[in-house]
Order: sequence, then C-alpha cells, then structure tokens
Amino acid sequence: MLRDVFSAKELQKKAAASGFYKRKCDFTPTMFFEILLYCASQPETYSLSRASSKVRAMHGFKITRQSIDGRFTEEAVSFVKEILKVLLERQLSKVFCEDFLSQFNHVRIKDSTRFIVPDKLREHFKGCGGNQGMSNASVSIQYEYDARSGKILDLNVTAGLRNDATDASETKTQINKGDLVIRDLGYFNLSVLSGFTDQGAWFISRLNTSIFVLDPDTREKIGFKALYDQMRLQKQTRCDKHVLVGKGKLEKLRLIVDIVPQQVYEERIRKINKQNREKGYATSEEFKARCRFNLFITNVPDEKLTIEQTMLVYRLRWQIELMFKNWKSVCKINKIQPMKYERFACLLFAKLILILLNIQIICNMQVYYFKERKMLLSENKCFKTLSESFSILRCIWKEKGKKSEKRLKNLVGQFSANHWKEKRKNKINLIEIIELIVCKSKLYVYLEDIKKGTNPNPSPNY
Repeated sequence: MLRDVFSAKELQKKAAASGFYKRKCDFTPTMFFEILLYCASQPETYSLSRASSKVRAMHGFKITRQSIDGRFTEEAVSFVKEILKVLLERQLSKVFCEDFLSQFNHVRIKDSTRFIVPDKLREHFKGCGGNQGMSNASVSIQYEYDARSGKILDLNVTAGLRNDATDASETKTQINKGDLVIRDLGYFNLSVLSGFTDQGAWFISRLNTSIFVLDPDTREKIGFKALYDQMRLQKQTRCDKHVLVGKGKLEKLRLIVDIVPQQVYEERIRKINKQNREKGYATSEEFKARCRFNLFITNVPDEKLTIEQTMLVYRLRWQIELMFKNWKSVCKINKIQPMKYERFACLLFAKLILILLNIQIICNMQVYYFKERKMLLSENKCFKTLSESFSILRCIWKEKGKKSEKRLKNLVGQFSANHWKEKRKNKINLIEIIELIVCKSKLYVYLEDIKKGTNPNPSPNY
C-alpha cells in the first residue's frame, strides 16, 4: 500500500492535481514529500538550511533554503492533505479479537486534542481568546477510531474555536447502523444521541448535569441525594435503571449510576465551589448530590451489555488520551516553531501522515501478537522506536522484495523484544478489559441458553 501511495508516479499525479506541480522541475514532488516527512519526523523544528543539506544528502540535489521555502504554498498544503486523505481511505485493519464486542459493527471512540499556536496563524486557526491560558490562535484535531480494529474513522484538523459539541452535530450522519458510539461530556447533545437511536446505532455517554432525569412511572425528577442514601443503605456501589431523560422531548434510556470514592467527591466539590465563587454563584444541593456519582446514559439493552460491561467499555476511552500523549510527547505535534502558515500546515499534516503510518504498523502487529501470545504491544514504546526509525521506514516503502521484508522483520523484532504493555499497580489494563468483556459475554450467552434449555454443553467455554 505504501509503495503505491508514495511512488514517484502517484506523488506526481497528486501534485499535478493539486496545482503544486505545474511544470517539469529537477526538484520533484517525491523530493519535496520525502524531505517534508523527514523534517516532520524530527523532535525539533528542522531549519530550512538543514533541510537544504538533507536534500543533497538524500537525493544528491543542490537547492537553496529560499527555494525550499518558496515551495510551501497553498497548493503544497493541498498536495500533502490529499496524501493523508488517500492513506486514510486505504487503511489496512483487522479485528484483533473476534469475540470482543462482536455484537457491534464498529466501537467508535472519539475525542479531540488542542494546542496553542503563534498568534500570526489566527487567520487560519482561530483560538478561543480572552480567558487565562487561552490563545488567539489554536489548533483542534478531532480523532475517532474503532476500538475493535484500531482503524481511524475520523481525523480532522480545525481551528481551536470549533468545539466538540459542534463536531457532534456536524458529523452525526457518519454513524452507521450497528455502531456503538462512546462519547464524553464535551460531545453531549441529547438530540444527536437520539438520532443515533433512529439510525439503528448504539451509544454510551456521560450525562450532562443540566439534563433532567425522571422516573418513567411517576414522571417525577429523580432525587440523587435520596438515591445515594438508598444505595448506601443497601450497600450498593453501582446500579442500573430505566429513566426518562431530557427537558422538552423525553427519551427513555438506561441510567447507569456509579458511586465515586469520597476523595473524588471532595475534589469535585472543591473545584466547583472555587469556580462558582469566582463567578459569584452558589453550588446547588442537587449539583452536589450528582457529584457523588459517575452518571452514564445508554440505549444499549442489558442483554447486549451488562452494567459491568458498560463500565468497562467506557473505560476504553482512556486509550485515546494515551494516544494524544504519544502525539505530543513523542511526535511533538504541538511543538512546531513559529513560521508562515503554508509551511506550518505542511509540517502538521506530514506529522499526521507519520502518526497514521505508525498506528497502522502498531495495530497490525498488535493483532498478530495478541492472537499468537495473548499479549499487547505498548503504543508508547512502539511510537518511540518508530519515531527514531524514519530512514528504515523510508527504505521499507522504497525498496522491493526481500530487502524491504528484512528491514520490516528487524523492526518488528525490536517490538517483540521489550515493547509490551506493562501491568500497572491498581490499574486495569486493556487486555484485562478485553478478557472480562469476552468472558462475561460468553457466560451470559451460556446462562441464557440454559434458561431456554437449548445448550447441551455442561459448562461454558470461556
């Protein structure tokens, strides 16, 4: 796939279509693209002078830094964006565990990451401005992937001013029948979530504190202080009930209630009291009562996901935070130095291309090793190795046959040596989440078959 997309013929075709390549020139689109990827792979911003020297070392072609700078145009940005688009369309993905959430088409996990950029870029990347810690210019990247296969479903660069709620409304038609959508509070929009139900999709979402929750029988508001007292009395830490949710139009959904530890509750109250004091508000007793819980709403019936499975599935969201950490700490996507917009945009999209390539390699290796050894590779360790291996990756897609295969095997050999996820004290890891969900699913099917008298096996196979 890489050899096709990154071939001189394909790159020239894309460059011509974008207007970047208008006439025959010794400094070809391939040279431009390869030096751009090399610069993007470096932990610090690579100067134009050093880029000029690197072009000569890589291709034996002499070019001045002024000439390289002149190649960074709107057409160049379009050229690099088009390559990223093609790579997203041609992703290779495999489900690494057939039984993991197999009742869903995709398990869509989405979040965004933001970072401040120089004010000179505010025309293209307008920030929120005003408040402390905000900037007149910032970048937002919306990232969505399928937790079953690792395939990237959405990768969109926008101005930092565009928030998650806007994205939820503008991308709601991308959800397909049978998908499970997992969202945090930033994306909360009850009408969008209701639309997923109409489309035959499923969702799990945190519950916004301003949304009313009613008892479906009495149509009265549920009192969370009374609910907390009741759960404590019955020695429950978690419960699951059907409720009506909304302000105008009411939706019948499952409400999952999980009591948080006392120290978490106290920290929440401390933070909200501080925020409200600064604004001249008082924290309501109702809000304080809700702070006792993690509250989730879902349209997934309990025969598809039990309350324990639902909580475990929502914890998968943490994987996207770890991914953003790799983007920033390893790939330095937020550390591009001040420069003109066209060069900045080309470098940003080039970094995303490298990130996409890394994710493809890591996910496919994870599938292989999970099936062979029931072990998962550490994305962080693999990202670090791949970030230092641009010259090897370049040779893999440029060379053919056994040479390319040998380089890839050597790279993969480094992964299998010491790149495994490690068990952290008091933390449930991804493998444990997968095994718990798969195990509970098989047990549930077994028990249901026993009830119906349709299971001849004396014990479940899990």
